[in-house]
Amino acid sequence: MKETIAIACGGTGGHINPAMAVAERLREMGHPMALILSGKREAEVKTATTWEGALLKSGMCALSAMRNPLVALANLRAFWRCYRFLKRQRPAVLFTTGGYTCFPAVVMARFLHIPVVFHEANSLAGAAIRFCVKHFHIEAVATSFKETAPQLPNVRTVLTGLPLRKNVLAHLSNVEKRDERFFTVLITGGSQGAHGMNVLVAPLLISLAKADPKVRIVHQCGTYDYETLTKSYADVAEQVTLTPFIEDMGKAYQSADIVIARAGAATCFELARCAVPTIFIPLPTAADDHQRKNAEAFARCGGAICLDQNRTTPEQFADVLRTLYHDADLRQQMREAFLKMPQSDATQAVTALVLEYLRSAP
Repeated sequence: MKETIAIACGGTGGHINPAMAVAERLREMGHPMALILSGKREAEVKTATTWEGALLKSGMCALSAMRNPLVALANLRAFWRCYRFLKRQRPAVLFTTGGYTCFPAVVMARFLHIPVVFHEANSLAGAAIRFCVKHFHIEAVATSFKETAPQLPNVRTVLTGLPLRKNVLAHLSNVEKRDERFFTVLITGGSQGAHGMNVLVAPLLISLAKADPKVRIVHQCGTYDYETLTKSYADVAEQVTLTPFIEDMGKAYQSADIVIARAGAATCFELARCAVPTIFIPLPTAADDHQRKNAEAFARCGGAICLDQNRTTPEQFADVLRTLYHDADLRQQMREAFLKMPQSDATQAVTALVLEYLRSAP
């Protein structure tokens, strides 16, 4: 029987989805899998319900809340739970995608002399990875962006790209051709929506739809703004598909002439794979402003434009939107720029890196 591999991830889909992509590939190769989550957030609960294999919900809470004695006690328990779980499962290697939920698993893995491999999804290395690389021996960090390596001078880094799950890749490739009778604008702020972005873009999209009956708007707005936007779009309701959540993002991307989106790493890589001209409006409150750095990295390739939500006026946004709407040649240039980006199998590259240290494990 092949060696067990442990996965530590959690918090948001940005940490969970790349980890699950690698877990899928490793399971296909016959490796038993053990998963460590904090078990606190919605994305983790959903992952836990579909996981097949050993599972630990550590109860780890955000380190920023450690001043609360109850949180500090819960986190101490999380370290003990991770220790017992790893000692019982005896994995040959721990793979993690960072975030505070991984911290006790990494510390206990090093205490037990288990090799550790990280993956950093974002252009800016996260606080957990920076801390662990500085204070513990980490075998390697796989990175999605070339800009990440100089931030981690004391560890081996390997540029792999971002692992995407099989069902996501199937959605990205198995789509219908864009309907050229219409001009479709897709707005997505991620699974939870994006209030600040919704407020900025909706009035201008309404104006564009009123000026041209061929314009179609597909707006994933989250649950918070759904009722308000339903009223806002009332005058152009026949041209608008408003939804709190889109299940098949691949089809939505490929049907769009323009996408307006936040800049989480998964969104950036999916849009590049679909080669859709994009206006990124990064979440201004993202940790260490990492979404802006993601967006700027993709904007440099020529396939996207990056706007600052707090500094861009409605008039400036309208100018950018109208330029892309009127200039078909520019949109084609942006598609071609995305298509020229390397399209490696990131899941395979990360899997190979994990297995490299599994083979060298004692």
